[in-house]
Amino acid sequence: MDMTTAIKRTFEIQTGHKLHSICRFDNAANNQVFKIETEAQPYIFKIYANRDWPEDGKLPFVARKLDEYQMPHSKLFAFNREDDMFPNGYLIEECLPGITADRLTLSNDETLSLFEKLAVLVSRVHQITLTNYGYIGNGIADWRTFSKFIYDMFDDCTTNLRKQNTMDTSYLHAIRTKLYNKLKDCDRYPPVICHGDLSTKNILVHSDKIVLIDWDDAQALCWMADIARLTLWLKLNYGSQAAAVYRKVFLDCYETSYDKSAFDDLEYYLHVWYGLDYLNFAVATPNYQYQSETVKAILDNALMHCGM
Repeated sequence: MDMTTAIKRTFEIQTGHKLHSICRFDNAANNQVFKIETEAQPYIFKIYANRDWPEDGKLPFVARKLDEYQMPHSKLFAFNREDDMFPNGYLIEECLPGITADRLTLSNDETLSLFEKLAVLVSRVHQITLTNYGYIGNGIADWRTFSKFIYDMFDDCTTNLRKQNTMDTSYLHAIRTKLYNKLKDCDRYPPVICHGDLSTKNILVHSDKIVLIDWDDAQALCWMADIARLTLWLKLNYGSQAAAVYRKVFLDCYETSYDKSAFDDLEYYLHVWYGLDYLNFAVATPNYQYQSETVKAILDNALMHCGM
């Protein structure tokens, strides 16, 4: 059975709707993503490249939580890893109207407005508290503190860097210890749902409203972790000057009962964590040198600020 036939069969069984047309998205980074048209409504059909990511149970759990807190999101119809035609799993969800922000040509004022809206939306997401830190799975993460999660996952997130001798092992160990000690400051913040990949490709824009899509990277972390991932992405995509402007407008509009100024002290440490994770992934890809040039510069700057 060819792929199109397998998708058609699976989709119609799962939804009860007859498929009219199917079109593959060319800009999907890792997974295969298709838009399906039916008489009732459009859908997304995603075929996963890896069997262990996202972890089993996470997306249905996140969808239930977003519903519980009345957060806008794509309705999830199926998440299945038991079909032999799709051994790594597939997802079927509602295809919402709009276009992702990365495909829009926005003026500076429009970009500022986008990050203002994003801050308001993320503030609401971070009101969803969870149990423990780390990988969500069926809803209960395994780590009692944020810092211990970072410490325990450090080797996994630097495996390729060590194998390729990209960074000295003893230096990585020193970074691990420094991060653990410093990020204990985050342990006082409760675990919340963090999107994990806040960027324009995951912001769906429709009229004057936005919705966050693609929750594959969601984790139970402290609120700062999600924002640090965003501010690192801002530096990677806009440069330091524009990134500082967009960072400020986001933080000005982000609402929390905690002291936001504490983020200024911990942001660089979190950038070290995310920068290493990015390089660890990139080092195993053919375009490592090209992909990593900017992030290495940002990582070096973050390491300097952290005294590493």
